[in-house]
Amino acid sequence: MRQLDRHYPEPPPSEFQLKMQQDARAALEAAGRTLRPFHDAMLQVAASAPAMLAQTAPVASRMIEGMKAHAARAS
Repeated sequence: MRQLDRHYPEPPPSEFQLKMQQDARAALEAAGRTLRPFHDAMLQVAASAPAMLAQTAPVASRMIEGMKAHAARAS
């Protein structure tokens, strides 16, 4: 237990570790900027999907709405 009580300072990060951290942060930021248009487009598709389905496949649309209603009643 005495060994655990000793307080050894953690060594500072190496130059390589700092560079890896900066590169990872930059990659995540770039991914966010790159994927934002795709995310927005998928939200638009999801919002318009029920209307498109109702126009192109009315029977399937009514079936899906019926399943939703049934699920709402069951819960």
